[in-house]
Amino acid sequence: MNRNLYRSLVIILLSFSSLKSFGQEKSPFYIKYSHTPIEEVDGGHISQLEAQLLLPIHRGITFSLATGIAPEVMYLENFPMDIGNRVYGLGIPVGGKLKLNDRDEMFLATKMVLSSDLEDISTEDFTFAVGIGLHRKFSENLTLGLGLGYSHQFFGNQLIPLFDFDYQISEKLHFYGRFPIQGTLAWNLGGRSTSGLEWNLGADSYRLSEETHNSEYLQYRHFNGTVFYSHRLYKNWHVKVSGGIAGQKYQWFNDSDSGGWTIVTIPLSDQPEPIEELKNNGPFIQIGFLYSF
Repeated sequence: MNRNLYRSLVIILLSFSSLKSFGQEKSPFYIKYSHTPIEEVDGGHISQLEAQLLLPIHRGITFSLATGIAPEVMYLENFPMDIGNRVYGLGIPVGGKLKLNDRDEMFLATKMVLSSDLEDISTEDFTFAVGIGLHRKFSENLTLGLGLGYSHQFFGNQLIPLFDFDYQISEKLHFYGRFPIQGTLAWNLGGRSTSGLEWNLGADSYRLSEETHNSEYLQYRHFNGTVFYSHRLYKNWHVKVSGGIAGQKYQWFNDSDSGGWTIVTIPLSDQPEPIEELKNNGPFIQIGFLYSF
């Protein structure tokens, strides 16, 4: 497959495949581990292990299609809520790109996710998302895009405004991402090394066991601001270390407390009272191994 064609298709899938991915590099493959202590609980911490693999399944001059798999597990050690100590996600993203002309291309991306504690799996444990948008290449150094995404979460309906940007400011400085969800300012240090700043914003939810928790759900909102360092090991293979601050909010709700609308993480109406709530702010660290363009 033409590398530029594959790269643009992977970017489309990465742009929509996961709102909770930290530092969405242009990477068809990665494995990442992150860690945040729970500030009010001795020995408490929240860790996340996630991976992603994206592969092309059709390539054409004007239309291309790709899919993949995105598993993750969140470890809740000494978590103050009685919901168990692990929740899981298994996402299957599918994305397509239609080239309209030399400057413009449309994209459509969908994702189905099994998101639960996996104690008793049913159709209630699935969420889904869909997004559509348009990218325009204004120059060799600047590409912008607009679109809209919709995600059906356990807490209700989530609207996701899509403003993509990819700006090669100079030979060494690169600014790219999707506002307001994610952004990266990367500085090429020369040789094999890159450093920079990132932010990530998102909201997700996990269904709990029907037998133990009556299909209640955990809603998770988060923001991370980090400094990162990436080192190229061989060709396009990199190791990356990030550190910074995390703002997290965990809310445990009854199954009936759903159906409202949010824009990314902002509710558009009054929320029901949660069974229990945890706000956690503290240091955030992450290490990852990835293939990136």
